[in-house]
Amino acid sequence: MLFKKNSSIDFLSIEDIKDGLLILKGNRYRAVVTADPVNFSLLSEEEQGAVEAAFISLLLSLSFPLQFFTIVKPVDVSESIEEFRSRLKFLPEGMREYEKELEEFLGYFSKQTITTESYVVIPYDDTAGGYDRARSEIMRRVHMVVEGLAKCGLMPRILGTDELLELMFFVLNRDGNIKVNNLIKAGAFELYKKGVTLGAEA
Repeated sequence: MLFKKNSSIDFLSIEDIKDGLLILKGNRYRAVVTADPVNFSLLSEEEQGAVEAAFISLLLSLSFPLQFFTIVKPVDVSESIEEFRSRLKFLPEGMREYEKELEEFLGYFSKQTITTESYVVIPYDDTAGGYDRARSEIMRRVHMVVEGLAKCGLMPRILGTDELLELMFFVLNRDGNIKVNNLIKAGAFELYKKGVTLGAEA
């Protein structure tokens, strides 16, 4: 039996990412909102009740579904280490040994420390296929969600195009360590459409 060789675009529903929106096949659109978390356990009972009431109020006010998800990833200190290395030749001899120890510490720290990031995916499916109308409607939904999350004591914001690219790359390549700016320079979507080769960073 012969198997057809498919590119990764055959398996992904993402057609484009622009204007801070994920554009999926079938005239479907997604915006992603994030916010720094609140340590709920450190709030007083009154504050906890207020947050819960605000969140319930937000959910009851919506006429569209939301998707919540959290990713866990290690702390990335590669840019800091690279900056240290670039300045090494300018340091006095006595400071170079200290710089090497600091670099080793940062490398150890990054392996031992993880961060969690939470997101809210806001959908809109437009059967008419009009981008401008779809963007207007999904921004209206984003405004409702952002306003509701702000009442919960959060500081929400919508992800921009570069941040969406970085998030999608991380989700699809959990073990990868290529920077999103490298993807953009190489033509981000050509990477999975045609197989552009990028070198992984140390």
